[in-house]
Amino acid sequence: MKIPFQQLNANLDKQLLPVYFVSGDEPFQVDEACRLIRAAAQQQGFSERQIFHVDQKFDWSSLAAEGMNLSLFSEKKLIEVRIPTAKPGREGTKALQEYSESLPEDTILLISAGKLDSSQTKSKWVKSLEQAGVLLQIWPIEIGRLPQWIQQRLSLRGLSAPADAIKILADRIEGNMLAADQEIEKLLLLYGEGTLSTEQIQSAVSDSARYDIFSFADASLSGDPERVAKLVFGLKAEGVEAVLMLWALQREIRTLYRIQEDMSQGSNLNSAMAAQRVWDKRKPLISRAIQRGSLAKSRKWLQQCQQLDRIIKGQRAGKAWDELLELALQVAGQPLLAPA
Repeated sequence: MKIPFQQLNANLDKQLLPVYFVSGDEPFQVDEACRLIRAAAQQQGFSERQIFHVDQKFDWSSLAAEGMNLSLFSEKKLIEVRIPTAKPGREGTKALQEYSESLPEDTILLISAGKLDSSQTKSKWVKSLEQAGVLLQIWPIEIGRLPQWIQQRLSLRGLSAPADAIKILADRIEGNMLAADQEIEKLLLLYGEGTLSTEQIQSAVSDSARYDIFSFADASLSGDPERVAKLVFGLKAEGVEAVLMLWALQREIRTLYRIQEDMSQGSNLNSAMAAQRVWDKRKPLISRAIQRGSLAKSRKWLQQCQQLDRIIKGQRAGKAWDELLELALQVAGQPLLAPA
């Protein structure tokens, strides 16, 4: 069946289907749809996960083999197939059609791909996948609907704002959905739940200190403890909010965690970075951080981010700036404190 993105949550609440095909050229919404499907599957006991990144050398027989491969512990399985171009080729279309016509038990197939053209949506392989489960085509949000979308995203975070404030935010992000979500996350960190004023949004989305904050996170990723310390002390002296520093660092740690999680499921580094849409110019930086760290470390750092957020909000005792510096130095590979 075909469903719009807006109906995905309701569809997942009713019943999990054996196939989900998410297609589109708006990366943020494609990624969000896949996260929702993944979370619903995990909640229903699909704890085993296998990821395939499709390129010109991909062996499509591995899909059928994985479908037939019974888990040692008989766990339910989620198979993810990521096709950046939405063109799996002759072998791929055949393999996907055969899979959809002979579905393995206790297995969900999640396909994410680029935008399908009109001829592809009428092809046998797409139709067979659609009949076996759900075809979800993601479309970019029209500029005129962007304020409404932003209002909905604010509401999901327990926030609201007047129309003129939302217009400021819409103009700032210029149709970039990921940027919009990050700005909303920043607003929540800065002001907490409730109604935002136009002045608060105007101040938060301005470019002042923005690049220095990102430079701080990059210094941590690059393993430069001296620059980390210099930026922490300098930005603190300039009156930059600790919560914004945490936001920038936590965003990068979350990316590291997702890449390492994919790698633990069998992906190589390049494929995992591509799945997280890491820009080419940032790949060396991320690669160095990955080499220094581990999935366990990134998980621990994310937990520290949560604890630090509580300290900043006064919900837990501690010195926020000291904790922030220590966390950034840990990511840089040069912690001040010995590990417990």
